[in-house]
Amino acid sequence: MTTNSATSAKPRPKKYGTRDLLRLITTNAEPKKGLFILGILLSFVATICSLSITLMLKEFIDAFNHGNSGQLLVKLSIVIVLQLLASVSSSFLLSYTGVDAVSKLRSTLWDHIVDLPIPYFDHNRTGELSSRVVNDTSTIFELISSQFSNAINGLISIIGSLILMLMLNLKLTIIILIIVPIMAVIIIPMGQVLARISKAIQKETANLNSAAVQMISQNRLVKAMVAEKRLKSQGNDQVNRIKGFSISQIKLISFLNPILNIILLAAIFIIIVYGGILVQTNALTIGSLVAFLMYAVQMISPLSSVTGLVTAVQQTVGATERIDDILDTPVEDKRLDGVGLDSIDTINFDHVDFGYEADQPVLKDINLDIHRGERIALIGESGSGKTTLVSLLESYYAPTAGTLDVNGAPVASYAVPALRDQIGYVSQEVDLMPGTMRDNLLLGSPVAVTDDRLVELLGQVGLSDWLASLSDGLDTDVGERGLNVSGGQRQRLAIVRALVREPSLLILDEATASLDNQNQEKVTQLLATLPANLTSITIVHRLNQIEAYPRILFMEDGEITGDGDHATLLASHARYRDFYRLQYQHG
Repeated sequence: MTTNSATSAKPRPKKYGTRDLLRLITTNAEPKKGLFILGILLSFVATICSLSITLMLKEFIDAFNHGNSGQLLVKLSIVIVLQLLASVSSSFLLSYTGVDAVSKLRSTLWDHIVDLPIPYFDHNRTGELSSRVVNDTSTIFELISSQFSNAINGLISIIGSLILMLMLNLKLTIIILIIVPIMAVIIIPMGQVLARISKAIQKETANLNSAAVQMISQNRLVKAMVAEKRLKSQGNDQVNRIKGFSISQIKLISFLNPILNIILLAAIFIIIVYGGILVQTNALTIGSLVAFLMYAVQMISPLSSVTGLVTAVQQTVGATERIDDILDTPVEDKRLDGVGLDSIDTINFDHVDFGYEADQPVLKDINLDIHRGERIALIGESGSGKTTLVSLLESYYAPTAGTLDVNGAPVASYAVPALRDQIGYVSQEVDLMPGTMRDNLLLGSPVAVTDDRLVELLGQVGLSDWLASLSDGLDTDVGERGLNVSGGQRQRLAIVRALVREPSLLILDEATASLDNQNQEKVTQLLATLPANLTSITIVHRLNQIEAYPRILFMEDGEITGDGDHATLLASHARYRDFYRLQYQHG
């Protein structure tokens, strides 16, 4: 049997481009093409109306000088209203298309992350994943809803203005045609530099987001270790890196805008001077000169939006690559076409090896048979492979060698949800989900459970008095990661959450480690009253009640070196005997 290769993504082109961006948008964002095209058409209408308004203003000024402007004023008002309606409608449709597309992309990304296998999360930081869901998709939204439409409008405005300027006066148009390439020579290379800086800012912002998530989630550890100074230094270094890139960006923009404004003012000045001469010689009307100036502005102003599209696409291509890093990672194979499972009756490890890395084995030649109803304690030093062993039972990982059977059939033949529905798992580090106590106790439960049953189970783990003291009872908000309740309470809530599922296999990964002796005794008594046909595997560090387990497995360096009850191991297993005595010597 081979390891789960879910963490390896399929090969992708080394260099991402616009084609990859379009593929991501059309495949995963699924924009409403009809609304998008309608929005572009309305945007086209709005731009044409804007160009027409300038032309009508020319006629209005010339007609005003001859005392005949009434009808033109009415036409001008109608076109202005039409331009306003088209512009508003276009803006709404394009923004709506962007919001809808990015919402679908975020949902796709969210669903994919939820379905990713455990090994993926072993190698990727939480903050970076959250940044992909929020920040990178926002970049795509900006491109769809704003940058693209602005560039299309700008292109239409540039072409339309150029044609109308040529119709008005060829010599003045030549002046503009000299100015525009000069501006383009400045804008395009600087835009590319700005794109690289923006990509660096995005990367560093994602790193800051990741560091912030880690710092906030580990705030108790930070304070307990008096590590505030170090964390502040790390955070400030990250902020200053972003600041450095941002200052570089500001410098370029601060330099670019005045230069372009000076060139634009120079062009307008030349047009006014030369146009004034043409007006004085009756070669050009005042209305035509005003219209030409307005068209010049309408032609030059959109240059930044057109060239900005190139910058925006480059930024978004970077976001596309990062999103594809996630979407190209195969989701966990839940084997939904696999066999169903009503209960776990037998478990057999036959010469099982496993390692997270190919050359670093964690489990070595595990041979183990477990039968329905057994109560097993799994002990050993930290790092001996105890948690890894039970992780194989839940199909988080697959053996690298040997076979693991459930009910006489390979574990890989069962549908993963059916297998996990039969397992109740409680870890040492318990994080509750945001929501109420009831939400957490019923999380993913495959069976219907009444409030009375929940109250009964909470009483069995010693939480009756605490529950009675809560004004909202089962509707009490547990807070982020369950921080509104104590560690011991979280631990007992997690035990109840596992029992609510009515599993046939209960795995307790040092589940009583956070409890005091009195409450540990209550949990031990509860476990003793569980149905006789419920198999339990308890990873134990505190051995004060180890005698209660009929079967004890002792692990050393990835191997099971002891298997028997307490008395047998105490008499025959030197390492177990030392381990047990050492526990009592240190309390």
